[in-house]
This record gives sequence, C-alpha cells and structure tokens, in this order.
Amino acid sequence: MQLAPRCATLPVMPHPCVPEALRGRPFTRAEARAAGLTDKALESSPWRQVFRTVWVHQDVPDSRELRLAAARLAIPEYGVLCGLTAAWVLGVDVRREGDLDVHVGFAKGRRIRKRDGLEVCQETLDESDWCLIDGVRVTTPLRTAFDCLRWLRGAERVVVADALAHERLVSLEELRAYFASKRRLRNLRIGEALLDLVDAKSESPMETRTRLVIITGGLPRPVAQWEIRTPAGTFVARADLAYPEHKVAVEYDGAWHWAQRRADDRRRAAMRALGWVVLVYDADDIYGDPDRVVAEVAAALRSRRLAG
Repeated sequence: MQLAPRCATLPVMPHPCVPEALRGRPFTRAEARAAGLTDKALESSPWRQVFRTVWVHQDVPDSRELRLAAARLAIPEYGVLCGLTAAWVLGVDVRREGDLDVHVGFAKGRRIRKRDGLEVCQETLDESDWCLIDGVRVTTPLRTAFDCLRWLRGAERVVVADALAHERLVSLEELRAYFASKRRLRNLRIGEALLDLVDAKSESPMETRTRLVIITGGLPRPVAQWEIRTPAGTFVARADLAYPEHKVAVEYDGAWHWAQRRADDRRRAAMRALGWVVLVYDADDIYGDPDRVVAEVAAALRSRRLAG
C-alpha cells in the first residue's frame, strides 16, 4: 500500500504583543519598555512611528489630534506651540485638509532638530507671549496672529488673523500696537503691511481667501457680510462679499449637505430678485482658477457701471 505523502507543518507565528495601555495613544520608547515591549518589537508591523522618538499602534488613524498628542511627548517643556498649530489649539482651525504638521518654537540655542511632521523654528518670545493650555505652552492669540502675518505665505497670512479677530480673540488695534512695539524681528514690515487687509467680519477661511483673490487681482475691496434688504427695509439675505453701490455680490459655496445647498439657492434667488448680480465660487475656483474669478467679478462691476 502506498502511503500518502506527509504534509509539511508550518511553524505557527506568534501574535505580536500589544499592551492594552498603548493600543490607542502615542507613546515613547520608555513607555514601551515599561509595558514590556523591546526595541526590536517596536520595529514589527503593529507599530508605526509618528516622530523619531514616538510610536503608535497601526490601527490608530493619523490626525491632527494624534500628531499634537505625539508632539507633546517629543518636545521639551520649554517648546511653545506656535503658528497654525497654536491657532488650532486656540480654537481656530484654518488649515487645509491633510495639513497635519505640528509647529513648535524655541528660544535661541534651545531648538531641537527638525523632524518629519514637526516644524521647528527659533523665535524670541516674552513671558507674556505664551500661555499654558492643558500643560503645554502655546502662543497667545495676539502673538499667533503676529507670527502668522510674518511667517506664512499668500492669503494664509491674513486667514489666521481674520479668524482670530472674528472670534474676538484679538483686535486689529491690538495687532497694530503689538507690531509697533517690536524691533528687529524677521519679516516685521511685511506682516505690518498686511494689517489693512485684516477683516474681523470674515466668517470662514475660504471667505477670506476669496476676498484676497479679488483684492490681489487689482479690484476694489468688497464689503464682508453685507446685509441685503428690500426697499422697505426688510432683511432678505447676507452676502459673503458685496459691492453695494453696484449691487454685485460674491459668494463662496462650501455647502456639502443638500439642505444647506437648497437654503443657499433660495437665499441667492431672493438676492437676484432684488436686482443683485450674484457670483458663486467654490474651492476649485479659488485655488485652481483665481484669474477667472477676478475677470468675472471685474466684468460684473464694469457692466453695472455702464448700466448706471
């Protein structure tokens, strides 16, 4: 009788050890060792590095909250969250989706090395320029607006200042006085020159970006949040941006839910019924084709001037 060949038995691979205490949060090498994980175990598939000295379980999704929690473990206590990260911690989230970097400032001679996902800068800060939030140093709203006006590029410089001013965390008068009190800081005059563009009436980052596309395109500055009323004075709608003397309104359309879109459509129809030209743009227009936006707004203004 011919016997069936024996099947080779494969060794059973042990499941990686996943301490429950480390499953849902970032942790340091010291915490890993205390939980029974070796350095070699950290190199295995269940774990990924957030920063060079911080790990997290692979099932934890990447997010701003995760990056911030990891940064708190990676930076020394004298580091100060600043710029866009400070604005977010202060309750003003103006960053584009996918921007997860953490921004940290250090005094001269105490800066740590830059790492992927961790933007590090050297800055002179007074004691009054930062506050403690959940045990972490964060630049104040005034200093955050000041820094972003100097550091960032394009419209983003004004976006942060608009948002902080809209939330009444800082005023334009405070910003002017703060700029006037500083000397010999980088990009000081660049940031100060932008103060005239700050508008506390702006209700969203994209509204600010739309307004700045129009202004940098050479057109007159539109009025933010202009109330449109009937000849009898009855309130009809509030336009994102408006040229009241020409009855031209510019709207940013960020609606993602059908009910909101329907409400916006009805509001804009009521505006047009009162003789307003209403131009509507979305993110693709503002980011992808700003020249067309400027050309269309200019054409609407020109037609109204000729009609008048």
